[in-house]
Amino acid sequence: MSFSSGLDVFLVFVDGEFCRVLNDEMFAILVLMALVTTFITTPAVMALYKPARGMNVAKRKLQSDYSAGESNTPRRAEELHLLACAHGPGNVPALINIIESTRTTMSQLCLYIMHLVELTERPSSIVMVQRLRRNGLPFISRPSRSHSATEVLDRVAVAFETYGQLGRVVVRPITAVSALTTMHEDICHVAKQKRVTMIILPFHKMWRVEEGGEMAVENVGHGWRGVNQRVMRHAPCSVAVLADRGLGNRKDKASDGVVQRVCVLFFGGPDDREALELGGRMAEHPAVKVKIIRFLERYGMDRTDVKLLPSLEKNTESSYTFSKATMNRQEEAELDDAAVAELRRRWEGVAEYIEKIVGNITEDVLQIGRSSEYQLIVVGKGRFPSTMVAGLADQPAEHAELGPIGDILTSSNNGVVSSVLVVQQHDLAHADEVPVSKIEHSEDAEGTESQV
Repeated sequence: MSFSSGLDVFLVFVDGEFCRVLNDEMFAILVLMALVTTFITTPAVMALYKPARGMNVAKRKLQSDYSAGESNTPRRAEELHLLACAHGPGNVPALINIIESTRTTMSQLCLYIMHLVELTERPSSIVMVQRLRRNGLPFISRPSRSHSATEVLDRVAVAFETYGQLGRVVVRPITAVSALTTMHEDICHVAKQKRVTMIILPFHKMWRVEEGGEMAVENVGHGWRGVNQRVMRHAPCSVAVLADRGLGNRKDKASDGVVQRVCVLFFGGPDDREALELGGRMAEHPAVKVKIIRFLERYGMDRTDVKLLPSLEKNTESSYTFSKATMNRQEEAELDDAAVAELRRRWEGVAEYIEKIVGNITEDVLQIGRSSEYQLIVVGKGRFPSTMVAGLADQPAEHAELGPIGDILTSSNNGVVSSVLVVQQHDLAHADEVPVSKIEHSEDAEGTESQV
């Protein structure tokens, strides 16, 4: 005999005793059994089912940890787990390009596609959920006036099924139907449960080339920007935000549809090292040409050291935020050198590497973005910034969640034509971020610790 917890079972026992079906002794035994069953169920389930057991969530990222002075070869044979999120069919070409370019012969790819659907109180939203449960098809975008929900479902499903068949990739579609305020919880839960190494999020703005060569901007809404911000704050793994400017739709793409020219901008710090690792993986693809530009400080009489201090007067919407962790610039410089040395050793002759002395950092970055030479630019968010990036801390931000360099490349009316991928490395030590104020002085602080 089995018992369920709740008031109903006790009412049944009372009725049984009242009708003289149960005597006092039997009534007491049944009540005790119901109580014991109720109280031991939760502890038993928690003891037997622990999905997080054995998962190292402290650091789930692409890049291996490098000790100063050592060159550690990453374990490339492990399966790479990616979670790519999409708002609508317009995200599909760019996602396929990014995913395909990260495939290597050294490790298998396990791909999860999460279609983000906003849950509203409108009847159409409820009907949409019922359809998803009934037919099991993935859904990416809200139906428009010119396309019904069924047409959108079929178009998206066919796109990813075709890619999986042609590319021999197992695609596991997941649909998240949730309010925007809690959407990040679904994304982070799946990432943790599936042991995802990196989450790829679409930016809340999309650029499209119109007739005449002008770029038109489509904004899917501030609510989706909030989803990205919360995912970056709570993600159990590394995160990449893709600002798409027609990636995968251009006429100059390769015959197999992947990105052909990629530029990685390296300034230093954990986020930039993660971007460097991602760029290295892309360099292994035969149809991808990767160029790594390492920016170096200008040494001399005009060198200015920058120290960042927390500021309570600034807000996170219009000001860049940086990690509260203590930074040792000498140690960070050694880790940067080790990461670059390892990249050059592993991908010598495959990825092009150059060094550039910084003049005006904003103009240097914009020149690369406006050049049309690269279809994709990969940068780090810069939460643990180098002195060069820290110098931009006081500038007004349009998209503060992307960091100073990512914001420069995605800001309005800047003339950038390349798509941008902003990478944030996962490390719980850097999870807490605050707006800062910049203090400049001319003393050489190399080897000292500065609080951000």
